[in-house]
Amino acid sequence: MENILKKETYNVVQWSSGNVGKASIIGINNRKDLNLSGLIVSDENKFGMDAGTIIGIEELGVKATNNIDEFLNADLDIDCINYTPLASFRVNEDPDLDKKNIIKILRSGINVVTTVGFLFPKAFGEDYLNEIESACKEGGVSLHGTGYNPGWLAELVPLTMTGMSQEIKKIIVSESSEFSYYPSKEIVIDGMLMGKTMEEYEVEAERYEAWLSGLFKEAIYLIAEGIGVEVLDVEEDLKLVTAEKDFEIAAGKIAKGTIAAQRRKWTGNCSNDVTIIQEAIYRASEDSAPEWNDPVGVTVEVEGVPKMKVSFSHDWNDDPLISTAMHGVNAIPYVCDAEPGFVSFLDLPLISLKVDS
Repeated sequence: MENILKKETYNVVQWSSGNVGKASIIGINNRKDLNLSGLIVSDENKFGMDAGTIIGIEELGVKATNNIDEFLNADLDIDCINYTPLASFRVNEDPDLDKKNIIKILRSGINVVTTVGFLFPKAFGEDYLNEIESACKEGGVSLHGTGYNPGWLAELVPLTMTGMSQEIKKIIVSESSEFSYYPSKEIVIDGMLMGKTMEEYEVEAERYEAWLSGLFKEAIYLIAEGIGVEVLDVEEDLKLVTAEKDFEIAAGKIAKGTIAAQRRKWTGNCSNDVTIIQEAIYRASEDSAPEWNDPVGVTVEVEGVPKMKVSFSHDWNDDPLISTAMHGVNAIPYVCDAEPGFVSFLDLPLISLKVDS
């Protein structure tokens, strides 16, 4: 059954021009049903530059700005802001900046698709969800959070598998990643805290763990909603392993005694004796924490009748950043057409690239 869209073209403002932002700009520009109508950036060196020039392609006729207010005018007929900066909860002095920005946009009557979280706000309680729903209703628009993992692997894959289930007892999503090849110091060392001393970790632990836990808890609540059970509580487990010697990775030096591996597990205990587990294993190199001999990649298991298991090797996707971006870009028309309110994957049609769009 084909989903008939309400408009031929949706006007989209892209927020950010980093790795995910660049892929988003290209994706928006490539779709005939999306029109790149603006670009918001934080780097003052990019102010006034053409969006195409910023990302290294031909000029697109769209100048970058840091002024969100100029797009909130109803006369501009902006349908959606694709909001993809680095998460403020992790990198900004004001951890709530993303939420404040998004609520402001929603109240102005513009839909939002984002990769900074907001996968399933119900996970943070009724007050949090009601604040978002109220902003959506006020503006008559919708909010959708998406991504790669969480955002696809952690939720949509297991939910799709449960369509073949007769009985479900346990759902397990386990990711094992090593970052020796990843060149970004900003992400691996500054963001993930690899190579940090335990004292340095403690300084940032509260925000880092709250941010990461929030993402995976949302995944648990979304799966639970999808299979019709209630999350009763979520148990958390964290293990950190330090380096036994100095070594170098693409992002920089990992010194002896600093963090070289991290293992987190969130266990959602649900009604009907169902358990939903999300596990994330991050290692600075293949030699870090050899006792964790899980193969690099992602494994999704549904224990029940029948018992199912799908494994993704470490190289199953050669550019997760593009996938992160496009899972949002390809959802934009459906989000714009949705009834006002927060919309998860459970509320939208199947999100796929329309090759001739």
